[in-house]
Order: sequence, then structure tokens, then C-alpha cells
Amino acid sequence: MSTVIEYTMRVKHGQYDRVMEAYVAFADRFGEINPTEDLILVTGDRDNGLIRGIGVFESKSEAEAVVGVDIFEAFRTDVADFLVGAPERSELELVHTFVK
Repeated sequence: MSTVIEYTMRVKHGQYDRVMEAYVAFADRFGEINPTEDLILVTGDRDNGLIRGIGVFESKSEAEAVVGVDIFEAFRTDVADFLVGAPERSELELVHTFVK
């Protein structure tokens, strides 16, 4: 069964665009090199300084393997100073998808 990872970051005031740009660039690069990720969504709430990345992986083990990947570590290091607190990572089970 597919696994969904939600990665949520709270951004310091005035840093939303910088972090969003870095996240989109990371997501694009990561999606190109990772054959086990089926879908990547990046969402944002500028007013509340909230950015979320949502990735759909083929399996739980493949989703867990991402945490130690160099490109992910580099991204986290790159944006760390612009965040309020540590990012939150949630693992969810994909139950249903409808795409029109």
C-alpha cells in the first residue's frame, strides 16, 4: 500500500518566499531522481507562514529511506535558519485517490 509523507514547516516572518522557493526546487530535483515517489505536492499558507510538502511513495520502507538521502539533508540544512522550530514529519496511509 502507498505511503503518504507530510512534511510541515513553519517559516519565520519575512522568509516565506525564500523557503518556498527552496522547497519547490528540492521537490523538483528529488522527484526527478527518485523513482519510488509517485506524487509530490507543495502547499503554502503565506499569511500563517506554513509550508507543507506531501509525497506519495510506493511503500512505507521507501518513504522512510528518504530521511537519510543527501539531497534531503542538504535541503533541511539550507532552510533551517529560516524556520520557527523543527519541521514536523507525519506518515499517513493512502486510502483513496480520485483524479479528474
